[in-house]
Parts: sequence; C-alpha cells; structure tokens
Amino acid sequence: MALLLALGAMGTAYGAWVDEIYIEGTLSTGDISAGLTCGTCWEEPDTPDTDIDCTGGSMTLTIDVTSALEDVDYYCNFIVSNAAGSLPIKIKSMNLTGSYSGVSEAIENLTVGDVIDPGTSATGKVHIYVTSQTDPPQNPAYTLTVSVERWNE
Repeated sequence: MALLLALGAMGTAYGAWVDEIYIEGTLSTGDISAGLTCGTCWEEPDTPDTDIDCTGGSMTLTIDVTSALEDVDYYCNFIVSNAAGSLPIKIKSMNLTGSYSGVSEAIENLTVGDVIDPGTSATGKVHIYVTSQTDPPQNPAYTLTVSVERWNE
C-alpha cells in the first residue's frame, strides 16, 4: 500500500513538473532622448574686435570665430541633455571638425564614456586657441557632433 501511495505522489509531482505555461505580451526596454545645445561663448582676453558664436541643435553645433586674433583663447560651452523619461545615456563619440594651421582645438570637461542620467545634463567646453603667427585664419569655423547610446552596465 505504501508503495502505491509513493508511486501516486511521484506521478502527481512529475505531472505538475512537466506542465507548460505560455505567456504572451510585449516587452519594451524604453528609448533614449538626448539633445545638444549651445551654451555661453567668450574669449580671453575679452577683445572688442573679435567674437565666437555657436548655432545649431539636435546633435550637431556650428562654432564660428569672427576676426580671429593671435594669442586669444576662444571658449564655447555646450550642453548634452537627457530627457526625464529617457533611459540613461553614455557619450559614444564627440567629433570637432575644422582644422587650421596655427590654431589648436580641444574638447574639455566632458569625455567619451561619461554617463548622463535621465532628467539631467552635462556641460562640455570647446577651447580654440590661435597661436602667434603672421597670418591667422580670419574666420575659422568648426562643427561639433556628439553621439550618444543607451547606457548598460
């Protein structure tokens, strides 16, 4: 009798174990929503005969220097923002195009791999320096393109 009870319990357990369950539905991991905007631009020393300006949007900005002067540092802040309902983003790449003899360019304060949480932003800075030379470029122009991706750790 005990053997029959044991076999019955084992059969019931095996039957429950092999049951299949089907679940139908849609799984969404969310989207990213990033933006790139211009911030404040200035030159050091502040000179009345020259200017730096930033225009654009989406994920590309144009930075123009008007009447470039020797031994002047030009700066332009840019802001990478992540929308409140977005997933966290990571900066995938930052490209500054435009190259001139006697001019050095750098992106500062923000690097590839930096993570920006939803509802926050991060500020970077483009630094352009015209070195001493006899004939500096009159109106150097640059394009800054920032690419982001969904951050996964």
